[in-house]
Amino acid sequence: MKTITIRQVDAFTTTPHTGNPAGVVLDAGGLSESQMQTIAREMNLSETAFILPPTRSGAEVRIRWFTPTVEVPLCGHATIAGFHALAEEKHLGMAGPGTYSFNLETAGPVLPVSVELGAGSCEVSLGLGLPEFEKVPHLKVDLVRLLGIPAVEFDNRVPILRNTYLYVFIKRLHTLFTLKPNFLNISSFLTSRNLTGICIYTLETIDRDSSVHSRFFAPNCGINEDPVTGSSHGPLGAILYDHGLLNATGESVTFVGEQGDAIGRRGRVKVNVAARGGKAVSVRIGGPAVTVLRGDMIVHE
Repeated sequence: MKTITIRQVDAFTTTPHTGNPAGVVLDAGGLSESQMQTIAREMNLSETAFILPPTRSGAEVRIRWFTPTVEVPLCGHATIAGFHALAEEKHLGMAGPGTYSFNLETAGPVLPVSVELGAGSCEVSLGLGLPEFEKVPHLKVDLVRLLGIPAVEFDNRVPILRNTYLYVFIKRLHTLFTLKPNFLNISSFLTSRNLTGICIYTLETIDRDSSVHSRFFAPNCGINEDPVTGSSHGPLGAILYDHGLLNATGESVTFVGEQGDAIGRRGRVKVNVAARGGKAVSVRIGGPAVTVLRGDMIVHE
């Protein structure tokens, strides 16, 4: 047996026990894939981030992310949590206030990360690639059944879109809060269509300075409902920009996305969309985090 140090960090919030909790193992170099999966299952959080030395030229750090049941190629909130923990420990040269930039190795592309350290503050942002979207309006019938959304509540200004996630635009915040998802059936639906989650969103918000409110379901990945999903907010920002639903006056706009309030885990995601010729070309998501737990865990060899 061996002992590792593990943290629980709440991302997209500065208030403990809100936002999205992630496990973080800062020195995961000696762990096998099966040990990482076992640790993530034991933590029983939506994701646990394992910080590793990079294997690709040009990257300073590598992260692998595991849900309680599977490895995923990317996780936004656990990346925010991971770099927050690295900054707390003054790793990667983050010894004092300033702006630090890194290249993060993922299972897919190398992604840019920046950390803004102030006197007692830490804000992490992550650049995300823009996916290609496919229009799938025929899935509306299934979604009425799976989520309990009345057909009249769909907002037709944006069609139902998919990449690895499904994006569903609805009219009212009340409808979003009163969804009755059938997780068993949603899991089968997602798996059969090679999807890994559903993002339901509305332009009605709780806070006046926010632009969108969403909920996210991924039961086929072991996450019935994710409190605050960083990886969905980047593509969502591109969708809103490309359909003229953001108050954008130039080729860059920053807005706040709300999530988690419906399940008592209030979080806020800062999203920046850069555009060219009226179309989004890059996105960044970010926010603060707070460590709520540090401890040791015994891991079987």
